[in-house]
Amino acid sequence: MRLPQVILDTTLRELYGNSVHGPEGRIALVLCAACTEFALSSKVGRNSKYLYVESTFCSTPLKCSREERAEIQRAVAIKFLSLIPQRDAFSAGNMPVISFDPNGSGKETAHGKVEAKKTMSNLTADQRSRILYFAGPEDISMEANGIDSLVARSALDDLEGYPLVIDLDTHYFLNSKLALSESGLPRYESSALTVPKSPKSVSLELKDFSPAPTECCAVCMSRDGEVVIPEDCTGVRGRWLKNRIRDILDHVSAQPIPFVLKNQQTFGGGGTFKVSSRKDLADLKALLSTRILPKLLSGVSPFNAHLKPATLILSEMVKDPICDWGLTFFVRRSGQCVYLSATQQILDPTNAWIGSNISYPAQDKLRQKFTPIMLEIGAWLHSYGYFGPCGADILEEAQGDHMPTTMKIVDLNVRTSGSLTLGLLKGHFSEQRGLHHATCFSISVNMTREGFIETFEADFTDGSIVIVGWYDDISSGTNYGYLVVGGTDEDGLGRRVAELKKFASVMHF
Repeated sequence: MRLPQVILDTTLRELYGNSVHGPEGRIALVLCAACTEFALSSKVGRNSKYLYVESTFCSTPLKCSREERAEIQRAVAIKFLSLIPQRDAFSAGNMPVISFDPNGSGKETAHGKVEAKKTMSNLTADQRSRILYFAGPEDISMEANGIDSLVARSALDDLEGYPLVIDLDTHYFLNSKLALSESGLPRYESSALTVPKSPKSVSLELKDFSPAPTECCAVCMSRDGEVVIPEDCTGVRGRWLKNRIRDILDHVSAQPIPFVLKNQQTFGGGGTFKVSSRKDLADLKALLSTRILPKLLSGVSPFNAHLKPATLILSEMVKDPICDWGLTFFVRRSGQCVYLSATQQILDPTNAWIGSNISYPAQDKLRQKFTPIMLEIGAWLHSYGYFGPCGADILEEAQGDHMPTTMKIVDLNVRTSGSLTLGLLKGHFSEQRGLHHATCFSISVNMTREGFIETFEADFTDGSIVIVGWYDDISSGTNYGYLVVGGTDEDGLGRRVAELKKFASVMHF
């Protein structure tokens, strides 16, 4: 079946412009996501320096069977190493993009190439990215592929030592909740809750983290390779962890309800918790004490303490929210900001991002509405030397009758964002096909790409559904996809999405 080719309104390559061959030389994008819960493959290690508290970190129990853990790891590896990079590479344009094998052995590289080639074939030849495949970061060959420096989507531990356009410490900082709370940008009032010093771990080098396993009990010394301080630790590390967890839970318990708690580094809504009732508070405290804090506090070390990865942010709850917006734009090297889109975000009951909706006819007015706050964010990022794509989660709040609404930033995604592609498809959907509304979301489905396309043949052949990412996990039979769907109006779009959901499950990252 021959599908219509997509022409994007612009690409990252065009937005980077001359920067692609600027002082940093020839740039390549590394678009995989980082994982702190476990290694994504034998060649893509667990992030132990740049800690991320995303949904997998929050939901995976401390104790689960090897089989359960392997199943979770496999699904996350496919999302982080294949689906997200493929989705973002769709918007990259004619520039090199680096991708890693979810297996790490190189055995799946051929399969990954086929999947990515099918997806990129939806684009015209001049807008397709040049995807380079490696087993893992240590295998990246820069000179042989005409690359001088890298742009990382996430602060990946394994990229340390490579020439980077934005160094990993700066990139991690700009995406942190603490940086936003101290930036001076318009946001909801928040207070940083930083893990206090423990009298059991104070030293010139180790002020805010536990001692090394070799300085603790026989239990810790015998299990030196474990990530989390053992529950049966009988020494200073176990006492330190219990004291720190107790201190944090006491502080959280004293926070007036309602409130929002955010971890320092999150994405996709993971690590963010809304507390609207005493039950919510009890559930949050249970999650913090049994899963999040044991792992997070155990991960603070002499190598990352300066990044303050254990910082928690407590924020007031929005009183009268009108809309949860996703602003997407690009900061050029000069500091100039290029507006791309403003979309309405779709969140699941746990506050995880599962997609976005866009109205193309509304974009001109939304551009005017969001330009002031976009310029503020852009100027702040430029002051740190950042240039590249950026997303901002912004809540619009009512101020009363006949009063203007206010815009407050609740999160910054200083990287490619999930809704980036939506803003680049106005020509394809609205101008060429009269599909003035569109949505994007990820799915899992028990049928192949070809079977899915055949099921919705009419929608694919008329260009109202575009696959921007797909991976067929042959071992499990599950297929993972990322779709952009267009409709003439909101009702028509809703009906089309409802039909899709009869065959597929919407998922989050």
